[in-house]
Amino acid sequence: MLYEIYCDAFKEKTIKFHNGLNVVLGTNSGDNSIGKSTFMLIIDFVFGGDTYANAPDIIKNVKDHRICFTFVFDDKKYYFARSLFNDKFVDICDENYIQVSSISTKDFRIRLAKEYKLTLPDLSFRDAVGRYIRAYGKDNCIEKKPLNALPEERESNAITALLKLFNEYESIAVLDAKEKASADAISVFQKAQKLNFVSSINKTQYNKNAKEIEALKNEIISLTSNLEQNLIDVDVAASEEALHIKKLLTKAKRHRKVLINKLSAFEENESYKFSITSNTYRELEKFFPTVNLKHITEVEEFHKKISIIYKSQLRKEKALLKKDIDKYSQIILDLEEQLTKLVSNPNLSKIILKKHAESLREMSRMQQENEAYLKQKELKSEHDEDKSNLSKIKFEKLSVLSKTINDEMQRINDVIYDGEYKSPVLGLNERNYSFVTPDDTGTGMAFKGLVVFDLAVLNLTALPILVHDSVVLKQISDNAIERIMEQYVSSGKQIVIALDKQDSYSQSTAKILEENVVLRLYPNGGELFGRSWGKTL
Repeated sequence: MLYEIYCDAFKEKTIKFHNGLNVVLGTNSGDNSIGKSTFMLIIDFVFGGDTYANAPDIIKNVKDHRICFTFVFDDKKYYFARSLFNDKFVDICDENYIQVSSISTKDFRIRLAKEYKLTLPDLSFRDAVGRYIRAYGKDNCIEKKPLNALPEERESNAITALLKLFNEYESIAVLDAKEKASADAISVFQKAQKLNFVSSINKTQYNKNAKEIEALKNEIISLTSNLEQNLIDVDVAASEEALHIKKLLTKAKRHRKVLINKLSAFEENESYKFSITSNTYRELEKFFPTVNLKHITEVEEFHKKISIIYKSQLRKEKALLKKDIDKYSQIILDLEEQLTKLVSNPNLSKIILKKHAESLREMSRMQQENEAYLKQKELKSEHDEDKSNLSKIKFEKLSVLSKTINDEMQRINDVIYDGEYKSPVLGLNERNYSFVTPDDTGTGMAFKGLVVFDLAVLNLTALPILVHDSVVLKQISDNAIERIMEQYVSSGKQIVIALDKQDSYSQSTAKILEENVVLRLYPNGGELFGRSWGKTL
């Protein structure tokens, strides 16, 4: 827990804390500008927050200063310090707050998470704790948006943070990653189509291709059969046929060579990782000023993405290349055999062979188009399924979570009001949430609902601390405040609040406040820093 805060610039140099409720008490007249909210920001600063270090009035009027603080974990004290103008680092100190070493603020937050045993999957310490340190100046005291760390934060992100705090996000994260991967696969595939690396056709063209492919298959079978049965009359001399076969043989060998080179490239560059070499491009631009570097970079980026998405298919491509090489090798053997037999069997039809080759090429083109269409359909189907599975598990998790929180809020609310007033209700879905007290839109009830929500979360999770500035509490009715104080005291966790007008509450409330005061602030010298810079001289 937080044990102590010390600062040379404070009027009261050392403030000690205890478990349970800790009160920063203002005056009975409710004086402002004495440092209550500023001290709440300092507590946030001690827990790794950044708002205090960026507060303009503090920077201007207090200037650089060092906030020293002590935590106690397992009965052992740990001493730290953090400077306003060097807030990206935290000093690790001895008991006199003399620096021994230094760590980054990021590493300090990780250390606090470990010490507080708040190491939940995918949840940072600040994303958990920072939301529930509600201080004026942090913009998270919005009574109708208790999940938001900032007013402009997407509600879906705030809901995700709540799921993580309740340790209900891990299974969602797996499906979320899967959905993002399938969405990326579609995006890369569409980019490939845009750049004409992959064919793009619609369902109508697919069906048309399928019919034509079937017709071409039948035609090829017929042509092959006629050739084999030697039923075609030809008027081409054997010598001309021999010349023609040699041409085919040359082509076949050339194609095989291309395939062999391609296979070699695959094998040599199998572990190659794409990287954008902007320096090389700049050298290219020196010699070719009009070169389109943007297009070259775009293609390079595309290659990088597509290499990731289709990594599993590269092995298949190599296998197909080897199969094609074998096929061309067989073609070469067949052509060479035909040359040797040409004298005894000259009746080959050059016209039919040409038609046969054209039909094969056309069929191959349409097959590639249809395969691309089916691949796109398959990717879309996978993505739709991933989205559906993600949506389903989110719905289930959010339904259970909202019921859990609402039940606990109902319990706390009944304690506060003896069951006479309705409890706030939290509604959750994937993209947004609602938080209302049914049939009551009053300001006091709204802020009471915020406090009840925070207490419910504090009770149900590993959240180690709760901080409520006076702006959260001063709108709530006196009777409700008394019962809320009792909830603070009995929570079993560390809670820090700022409040004033002690004598305006019941004797029971005043007694609780008095028994738990850790800091008293008042005007004319009793301010946090001993003065109020908001007053005119």
